[in-house]
Amino acid sequence: MTLRVLRYAGIAALVLGLNFLLPRWLPGSPVAGGDQSAALPVAAQRVLRDTYHLDDPLWRQFTRYLTDLAHGHLGWSMTSHRAVGTVLAERMPWTLGLVGGAVLVAAALGGTVGWLAATRRTRRGARLLAPVVFGIGAMPEFLLGMLLIVGLASRLHVFPPGGGQTPFLDAPGILQRFLDLAWHAVLPGLTLVLVLTPVFALLVRNAISPLLRAPFLIAARARGSSGWRLAWHVWRNALPPVVTLVGLRLAAAVAGAAVVERLFAYPGVGWLLFEAASSRDYPLMQGIVLVSSLAVLMMNFLLDTLGGWLDPRGATS
Repeated sequence: MTLRVLRYAGIAALVLGLNFLLPRWLPGSPVAGGDQSAALPVAAQRVLRDTYHLDDPLWRQFTRYLTDLAHGHLGWSMTSHRAVGTVLAERMPWTLGLVGGAVLVAAALGGTVGWLAATRRTRRGARLLAPVVFGIGAMPEFLLGMLLIVGLASRLHVFPPGGGQTPFLDAPGILQRFLDLAWHAVLPGLTLVLVLTPVFALLVRNAISPLLRAPFLIAARARGSSGWRLAWHVWRNALPPVVTLVGLRLAAAVAGAAVVERLFAYPGVGWLLFEAASSRDYPLMQGIVLVSSLAVLMMNFLLDTLGGWLDPRGATS
């Protein structure tokens, strides 16, 4: 447990350093390279550089950055002139709802497909289902999203092509507002589900397949166990590595959500990151990347710990 905590603490320290440096390695600058700030008068650019201490040495900027974080301050956005924490608090629920719902649905579907692919290899339906699911998963998010927009939004007009809610919705009730939000989240959520389901299916299939020939399962069959009892034995032994590997895929899920939000103009943190990068808004970029990275890191730590708890053999790692 101690080694695990030290390992994640080291990764968190690395994230802090890279989060500070990466925006400054981008071409351009907040006062001369962004879409909005490039047209500022020279006097306004000078004020902006003085306000955000852009002419200070990097080590001094980094010290001020760590001091602000120690006091719970993520800084002020250069473009909206609002606290970064406030901006994130407005956008984060959209991303959490989208990614959280997609991960839960994909985990259920992927677990089912992976189980069928491992235990029903000789069945025609399972042999056809697995290649189709894995083939869809090989497609990039933006391509799947474009196909859904063309097919279900442009052609059939079943779902809205983008946005997070209907603009100027007249005095909606709670249920009407919820249905409107859910309706707009279908296409971006479905895109993420199609991308993530094959990942879960592959993890489950690879974890279950070796267990089907394990001695303990053969012994259970010899004792007359069948059906749900055998499935319980398999899942109990397959769950620890699956839980740990799911944690490793969370970062990819968050990155995929950023692409999907941009494609569907979904008002989440991913779309906000594109806006911040286009305007070279250093504090906003740093806040988004830091909060997202630490959230993924914390979730990985919890899943890693849970996997060690489920599997006593990994409890000391």
